[in-house]
Amino acid sequence: MLNERLLDDRIFAIACEREDVPTEEEHLERPFSVATAGLIRVSKENPDGTSFVLLQGLERVRILSVTQEVPYRILDVEPMATSMDTDSDKLRSAITDELKRNQKLGGDVNDEMLEFLSPLADDTAFLDLAAYTLCKQTTRKQELLEEQSFSRRANMLIEDLTKENDRLKLLNDALGGNDEKSSGFN
Repeated sequence: MLNERLLDDRIFAIACEREDVPTEEEHLERPFSVATAGLIRVSKENPDGTSFVLLQGLERVRILSVTQEVPYRILDVEPMATSMDTDSDKLRSAITDELKRNQKLGGDVNDEMLEFLSPLADDTAFLDLAAYTLCKQTTRKQELLEEQSFSRRANMLIEDLTKENDRLKLLNDALGGNDEKSSGFN
């Protein structure tokens, strides 16, 4: 599949498989209904036959059907646009505030991440990259991916960041402002 894609348009989709399927359907490897189509920017074959692939996400796509299974799966998809249903500036500002708060509290946000996200003019790309980078739970990432409304997706991320930041604040307060590593906290 990879070699064929490299010789053609270099685009393929990545879809997560559902884990909540009945035992009798596990062999079908049913994907979620929304995936990400991406462009292969780098591909390097390893000595063991696997490949290192750097994929640039291009667009969310809705899976309409599986048109081929062998030798690899081919999907029929349609683009899934984001519904810009609100003033994105206020939501972007709220996300940025929570990102900065996370950094200040010793979370996963660092200077590089803020410097990378800050100049992005596309609010959807800003939201999607922040969510993908910070969201650790696969099912939550999928929920964010499937949500078409920009405001609902942004509010989901703000809620997640706020909960994590509140957790970090409680932890910092309990440790007297020290981080876990320096206090021997177990």
